[in-house]
Amino acid sequence: MATANEEIVLHYSVASRSFTALWMLEELGLAYRLVDRSLFTGANMSPDYLRINPMGRVPTLQIGDVVVSENPAIGIYLADRYGYGTLAPKIEDPDRGAYLKWMVYSTAVLEPAVAVDGARLDYGAKGPPANWGFDAGDAKDVARLLVRALEGRDYLLGARFSAADVVLGGSLSVRLFTRMIPPEPALLAYNDRLEARPARQRAGAITWPASLFPAA
Repeated sequence: MATANEEIVLHYSVASRSFTALWMLEELGLAYRLVDRSLFTGANMSPDYLRINPMGRVPTLQIGDVVVSENPAIGIYLADRYGYGTLAPKIEDPDRGAYLKWMVYSTAVLEPAVAVDGARLDYGAKGPPANWGFDAGDAKDVARLLVRALEGRDYLLGARFSAADVVLGGSLSVRLFTRMIPPEPALLAYNDRLEARPARQRAGAITWPASLFPAA
């Protein structure tokens, strides 16, 4: 656990991937301080923040001397440190392998697949060159895989909610909202279960405050 001199700090921006890290912190019931690194004002490129995250990306987590960026890494770190055995299956748990796979899948496959679809639009009807990028499939491939994975299950690990549902579910939820992933009934039902969680609702209210995003 964090000690008194190890304050949990999250560098974030509204309307960004910070949503997933916020959701993790809320699920764990942790006290934390937010530092606004707005992508819209350029605060994410301030010299003091670039010393923490040279890419100027959000979110970035700081706990004492520990700095973690990228949502899957933040999710794994927080769940192992504060939710080991609950939100994070223990290393000897048979679910640990699937858990780690889904954590990484969110940004290693789901998000690139959506980006590939966007690139096809940019290149026109013929799509990008055959050797463009890497083989992440497309949004339809991702939807089909997730529908199969969720068949007969409430969550990615079955009846058990885990941090994998936060990390992958956060990416999926945004892409369903923006209609970048096919709205398969199984995915919509899964997303409804996630949206019913109070921690997710609190994270959403911070990421898309009603004063700025009334439709969200």
